[in-house]
Amino acid sequence: MDGSAGLSARLEPEPPDTVVIRLAGELDLATREQVTEAVRAVLPAFHPEALVLDLDAVTVLDSAGIGALVGCWKLAAGAGCVLSLRNPRPLAYAQLELTGLLDVFALPAAR
Repeated sequence: MDGSAGLSARLEPEPPDTVVIRLAGELDLATREQVTEAVRAVLPAFHPEALVLDLDAVTVLDSAGIGALVGCWKLAAGAGCVLSLRNPRPLAYAQLELTGLLDVFALPAAR
C-alpha cells in the first residue's frame, strides 16, 4: 500500500508466522485509515500469529495516529494475532510511554 497522503506501508513476511509492515511518513489524522486498512488486509490474507508495525521511518505520530495503532492492536487481537511495534523514533516512543502503551505494544521501557 502506498499512501498519497503522506504514509506508506510495505509488507515483509518473516517466518515463522510473522508479518512486518514497515510504515514510512506521517501517521496522523489524515493517514490513520491507511494503517488500519493495511492491517485489515494482512490479517485474513496471511493469518499471522504475530504482526509487527515497524515505525523506524514514521516522522510524525500524533494522537490520531496513536488511536489508529490501538485500533490495529484490537483488530489483531480479535483475529488471534499479537501486534507489536518496533523501532519508534524517540518522540514517538515518548508519546507511547506518556500514554502508558509501551506494554500494550511490547516495547521495552527506557533505561
